Amino acid sequence: MDAVIEHLLLRPGRIARDRAPWRLVALCALGYLLAIAAWSAPGPAPDEAPQPEYGIKAAFLYKFLSYVEWRPGTFEQVASPIVIGVMSADDIADALRTLTAGRKAGDRPIEIRRLQLTDSLDDVHVLFVGRADASRMARVAPAARTKGILLVTDFEGALDHGSTINLLVVQNRVRFEVSLEAAEKSGLKLSSRMLGVALSVRPPT
Repeated sequence: MDAVIEHLLLRPGRIARDRAPWRLVALCALGYLLAIAAWSAPGPAPDEAPQPEYGIKAAFLYKFLSYVEWRPGTFEQVASPIVIGVMSADDIADALRTLTAGRKAGDRPIEIRRLQLTDSLDDVHVLFVGRADASRMARVAPAARTKGILLVTDFEGALDHGSTINLLVVQNRVRFEVSLEAAEKSGLKLSSRMLGVALSVRPPT
């Protein structure tokens, strides 16, 4: 399964129009057989099977965890979980739960929380804000920045409103753009390896 996720980051998968939740596991299993090329071994790969958009976005969110360094003191203990909060994207939250069940990011377990705008962001390390809450970024982004949260979105123009990583659909494939300015303001360090496969990287101003 890790090879599938690496493959998605290097060669983002085509989006399937069938959003039936039960297909996620089957599609990932099929993708595993097709994911010959990984991040560390770029090169031509056979066409991957179309995958549901929410499943691909969940895979990106999970993989980002390995390429982010949070500011000192973020985690209370060595084994404290990494918490991913999800707003206005229940399908992505469900896919993340399936994908991360029994898995870790480094030595840390992973916890998925569905959040509302009024919920506390305490102990949240990654916050995904779906496009339905795009108009509320003026409230969400400053709070996330203050708490050193990696803010991830999936709507056009999100980097202009404080997002650190924004998922985009380009030619029917999920890609991502990065704002290093937002990362620095949040006290986050992003791996150059991840930046190397981003669609675009906005430098600090």
